[in-house]
Amino acid sequence: MDLPLPDLAPGSAVPALAPDEIHLWRLRGGERLTPRGVSAIAHRHLGRLLSRYAGTEQPLAIVRGAHGKPTAPDAGGIEFNLSHSGAHVLIAFARGQALGVDVEAVEGRHRSIMAIAQRFFAPEEAAALAQLDEAGRRLAFLRLWTCKEAVLKALGSGLHFGLDRLRFSLDAAGLPQAVCAVGADAAPGDWQLRRWEAPDEIVAALAWRGPPRRLRVGTIDADG
Repeated sequence: MDLPLPDLAPGSAVPALAPDEIHLWRLRGGERLTPRGVSAIAHRHLGRLLSRYAGTEQPLAIVRGAHGKPTAPDAGGIEFNLSHSGAHVLIAFARGQALGVDVEAVEGRHRSIMAIAQRFFAPEEAAALAQLDEAGRRLAFLRLWTCKEAVLKALGSGLHFGLDRLRFSLDAAGLPQAVCAVGADAAPGDWQLRRWEAPDEIVAALAWRGPPRRLRVGTIDADG
C-alpha cells in the first residue's frame, strides 16, 4: 500500500527516507505557470529536496551521464529522477537505488499514435495497440510510453537504447503488465513497475530494478 507523505511546507525538513522506500513528490499549482515556469520550479524543488535528503543546507552539484541521466555525486547515495509534462511534475527519491519516473499529460498527445508505435515499438506492441478503438488506443499508448520511458531513465540509457528493444507484456486492453525484454538482459523479471493515472489529466509510471519497495507519495506547493 502506498503511504502518504505530509505536504511539504517551505523550509520544512523532508521525512526520513528509509532504505526500503521510494518517496514521490507531486507539484501542486503548476497550472498557473507557463511551461518554462513549470520546468524552472520543478528543477528548483529538485535541488532543494535533494539537499534536504542528503542532510545539507548547501546546493549539490547535479551532473549528467553520457546519455543525459542526472546524478548528484555528493548526495551520499541518494538517487533521484524528475519528469514534467504540461503543468504536472513528479520527483522521485530513493537510497542506493537507480530509478526512473515519467509523466505525460493526456491532453498533450496529438501526433499520430500508430505511426509512432509502428516505427518505434516492438511489432507485437504495435499490433496490440492497433486492435483497440481510438480512445482506448490513445490511453494505452500513453501507458506504454510512460512505462518505457521510466525503465530507460532508470537504466540511464535514453531513447537511443531503442524503444523496440524494451518490450512489455500487454493485456487485452493494452495495459502493460510486466517488463518481458530489456535488450539482451536475461532477467527482465527483476524490474519493478508502478503505474497510475488521473482520468483526462495524466498517465505516469515509476520503474526500478531490484526488490519491491514501499512507495510514499506527497505534495509540494508550486509557490513554496
